[in-house]
Amino acid sequence: MDLEKQIKIFRFFVAGALVVSLIVNFTLFSKLGHVEYQLNSVINTQHGIMSDVNDQTSHIQNVLNDIKEQQSWISPIRMDVNSTDIKGGQAEATFEWQVKELQKDSEVVFHYAVGGSENFTSIPVEKAQQGMFRVKVPFDVKVEPKWDVGIVDNSQQEKSKKVLEEGYRQSTLKYYVSVSYSDMMKNSEIQSENIGYLGSRYYGDLHAHVWIEEETFNIEILNHGVQSSHVVEEAYLLKYEDKTLLGKEEIEFDESYDPEDPKMRRFRLDGVKRYEDMRIVVQVVYSNGETFEKEVYK
Repeated sequence: MDLEKQIKIFRFFVAGALVVSLIVNFTLFSKLGHVEYQLNSVINTQHGIMSDVNDQTSHIQNVLNDIKEQQSWISPIRMDVNSTDIKGGQAEATFEWQVKELQKDSEVVFHYAVGGSENFTSIPVEKAQQGMFRVKVPFDVKVEPKWDVGIVDNSQQEKSKKVLEEGYRQSTLKYYVSVSYSDMMKNSEIQSENIGYLGSRYYGDLHAHVWIEEETFNIEILNHGVQSSHVVEEAYLLKYEDKTLLGKEEIEFDESYDPEDPKMRRFRLDGVKRYEDMRIVVQVVYSNGETFEKEVYK
């Protein structure tokens, strides 16, 4: 077989292989397209089923909640706070509810606890109308800013979270109602309301962010959500070693800070030297002369 004939045969073989390859690829792509279409169809069907299930679950939950409320012997307890004297450190909450299964000569008592206390105070209630009751509870309010401390240091993340949880617990009002007659007594579920926001309306929120590095740390103070007449004018860093005050350093006001909220103010201090047994306290001075302190690192 001469060389020219061999080349022709090779070309024919290559051309045939290309044709077969094109046919196989076309078939494969067609199947892949069909599989992709089926897969998309299955995904869309699953999404539809999940949406229907979620809708049905939500509907069932609403029905169960309605049934539970209808069958409950007491309505939800509504709370309304009179905060006209908040600036003086006093507030009064009015609670109203309905007892649906009230027996003759029943005694209805309201119980409440403020802060982290588990000792509830019991007080008599006022009967508003048939089955409806009302009670007014005065309580003290700490008129001070609401602190939020964040520490960028793995060893302190959980601690700062616990500080927030403790602050929330200390500013919680818990309450429930008991109804007794003969030798029977019923207690409603314990409800709770956070009242910490009441005292912070004059001084807003203070966010203290601390970035811990190997030998130094940086600190930032953000003050926002305040009345124009009650803003932080000065901020200081108090450095302690245990209970001994080592120094006081000003946290400088950031004039270049330009947030969307015109009431937002930022103070910043970088490169503060770290030391053993370090304890950091932030002190802020408001425009009305009031001063507040918060330990932000220990």
